Amino acid sequence: MDKIVIYIDGASKGNPGKASTGIVIQDSGGTTLKECGDSIGNATCNVAEYLALITALIEGFAFKCSDIEIRSDSLLLVRQMLGTYKVKNEWLKQLKLIAERLSGQYAKVTFTHIPREKNKQADKIANSYIENTLL
Repeated sequence: MDKIVIYIDGASKGNPGKASTGIVIQDSGGTTLKECGDSIGNATCNVAEYLALITALIEGFAFKCSDIEIRSDSLLLVRQMLGTYKVKNEWLKQLKLIAERLSGQYAKVTFTHIPREKNKQADKIANSYIENTLL
C-alpha cells in the first residue's frame, strides 16, 4: 500500500471533562481499513485531539506505508503541527513532540484541515466512547 488517509477526532464533554478519541483509517481509494477509538479519562478537547493524532500515527505503522495523510477538523492541531501556530500549553508541547517523533518515522506525513461535516465517522467513534455506546 502506497498511501493511507487517517481521519482523527478528539472529544471532551466539559472541556476538561470525560474525553475520548476516534480514528478512521482508509486506503487512498476511500475504503475503510480500520476504525478505533478509546476513552482517555479527564482531558481537554485539545489533549484529546493530540492523543488521537499520536494513536493514529502508531496505528499507521501496521499498514507498512511510507506516505500518510492526517485529516482533522481541529484547525489548532493542524496549524500547530504545520508550525503555523505556536504551542503555548506545556502539556500540548510534550504531546506535539511525541507526534513529531512518530511522524518522522514516515517518509511523508501530510496534515489537512477538513470541515467538521467531513469528519463525521471519527467524531461518531469518539463520542461513542464518551457516551458508553461503544460501536
